[in-house]
Amino acid sequence: MTTDRTTASMTRSAQDLGGSSDHFRPDLEGLRACAVVLVLLYHASVPGFGGGYVGVDVFFVLSGFLITGLLMREIQRTGTVSLPDFYARRARRLLPASALVLLVTLIASIFLMPPIRMPDVSIDVASAALYVSNIGFAVRATDYLQADLSPSPILHFWSLGVEEQFYIFWPAIILLVTRGRGDLVRRIAIASAITVVLSFGLSLWLTEANAPWAFFSLPSRAWELGIGAVLAVGAPRLARLAERPAAMMAWVGLVMVGASGMILDGSTPFPGTAALLPTIGSALVIAGGFRQSALAPGRWLSMAVPRFLGRISYSLYLWHWPLLVLPAAALDSGLPWWARGGLVLVAIGLAAATQRWVEDPLRHGRGIGTVTRRNLALAGALTLTVATVSLGIGINSASALPTTVTADIDADERALREILAASDPIDGGLPATQDRAVPNDLLPALADVAQDHPVPYVDGCHAKLEDAASGTCIYGDPNGRRTMILFGDSHALSWFPAIQRIAVASGWRLLDLTKAACQSVDFIPFNATLKRVYRECLTWRQLAFERIAEVRPDVVIVTNSKSLGGVVNEQGVALDGADKLQAWRAGMALTLGRLDDLAGQVVVIADTPVAATDPAACLSRHPESILACSTPYERAVDQDWMSEERTAAAKGGASFVDPTPWVCPTTPCPPVLGNFLVMRDPGHLATYFAAAISDRLHTALRAVIVGL
Repeated sequence: MTTDRTTASMTRSAQDLGGSSDHFRPDLEGLRACAVVLVLLYHASVPGFGGGYVGVDVFFVLSGFLITGLLMREIQRTGTVSLPDFYARRARRLLPASALVLLVTLIASIFLMPPIRMPDVSIDVASAALYVSNIGFAVRATDYLQADLSPSPILHFWSLGVEEQFYIFWPAIILLVTRGRGDLVRRIAIASAITVVLSFGLSLWLTEANAPWAFFSLPSRAWELGIGAVLAVGAPRLARLAERPAAMMAWVGLVMVGASGMILDGSTPFPGTAALLPTIGSALVIAGGFRQSALAPGRWLSMAVPRFLGRISYSLYLWHWPLLVLPAAALDSGLPWWARGGLVLVAIGLAAATQRWVEDPLRHGRGIGTVTRRNLALAGALTLTVATVSLGIGINSASALPTTVTADIDADERALREILAASDPIDGGLPATQDRAVPNDLLPALADVAQDHPVPYVDGCHAKLEDAASGTCIYGDPNGRRTMILFGDSHALSWFPAIQRIAVASGWRLLDLTKAACQSVDFIPFNATLKRVYRECLTWRQLAFERIAEVRPDVVIVTNSKSLGGVVNEQGVALDGADKLQAWRAGMALTLGRLDDLAGQVVVIADTPVAATDPAACLSRHPESILACSTPYERAVDQDWMSEERTAAAKGGASFVDPTPWVCPTTPCPPVLGNFLVMRDPGHLATYFAAAISDRLHTALRAVIVGL
């Protein structure tokens, strides 16, 4: 039982909360429309809306507001919160449409996605059905060797994962804090405020420390839903605002929401402080909308078109992303603007149909009723069915791909040497690549490409994205009297299998000093995944030089990606064009100069040619033709960059090795040579191939390194 004062307070809250049956707020449907339109503009790559992803933040605030209001009204009506009833209502509201989209996307992916991607897609669909996909996407985003995979057609379900996880915990928290006597509104207000403060603090820290986890995880996003909860608690006071201040508040908020979609972009550290713009803006629109007037934006938000888009916003959000991603995956290219626009219109049509014939009927219990126990049982069965079917398709897809066979790898390597010898340039021209099917005994098999990592990556001695130091592993001949060091980013790591063989054959010790997305070139990097200056790289580079100074190696082999990523100056300003190139030149000179003082010899290996598309994915789609997945020589080999690297090596007193003739011996550059996959992805050598061309690299290094 509650006191009369508490009951009265809860009654006032129930009467004033937007979204109640007797005080429906059409302007909130319009705000939903603003949110989903921002997301559509962003995902359709419309210029000027690089921050359209903030539409999700608007949804978060709205969800926190509406759900908390519903819970408060239930407490006022019944004295408690029925968790089973709440979850049953959520299941009827959200699950039918999401299950439909997941199943349709899964089936479409079988025909439109590269076969090698289907196991991943199936896991994504299963995790989305279980509302934990945000966790998987956070893990994938922090894995440098997976971060550049083509986007999942289920990627947008991450936000539903955040909301559903919130829905699991928040009603239980409300139920807990409202037990017993006292001012229940005050308790909910305190719980909401604590959630906002703690989550926002975590968001600030995590955005700086690990941006992907800050973006995808509930703990760093809960404050946005908490803002909505605070609004729900404060509804009685907000309803007493004067018309003019309320209208001004709503207009300011709407401008903030729109501006955030245009001012922010993909490089903005997010959520962090940047998320305050759309979330506070949304809060102001909601708060100001309690008092509607001719001056308020609610009259426009409540018009027919915004309300229509708001009503279908949930289904529209679900449909739009797979419709944009799957055709692009099928064509293996970006879509023109008119195609993206047409697909958005298709998404609107599908969303309207889904809302009318799936969402609304099942939401009101038609065909399934509103009995809580039955609803929960059906929801559990549907969820498990989608997850099980998806995982079954993934297992079947994986089993259909051949696995790696190494019956006679020595013979395969001899055959590769003969191929390379036969394809040496004649009269200055390259032989033409001959078309053929993907060999059945491809090394590695397409099914195993995702696990094709050099040893230092597996044993932890390669520094990954979050690491500030490489491990201290010793490779080659641990008792060798001479030492070589491999120094660079993940492109240097991809040479490890070849250099490891050379070190063993020559009786040299080998140290691996490599780090993901971190060049050994002395400039200030900005990491697009972390969305900040790559401090771990700066620390790693300094520790690497200290290690080199300690070891005093006979040889340091330097190689890095030609893709510089983000580069900033000392003031943190992003560099581009000529300034970026000049920073690389100056940094390369500094690196080679320091190495010249610390090592006996320095060798620069030029970056390898690159593939125009993901070779493994393409070959899984075109197993009958390697030519279909080949890359024109002019696109694969950047002669201007090769000249930059050669010049820098010469100025720094380093020797220079060009691996292009081994990686691209024919034109167009083939994805397969002999039985070997050349590149594991567009920029990294496959480990079997790198090891197989060790004789070519050994010959080139012997020409410049005495005693190797």
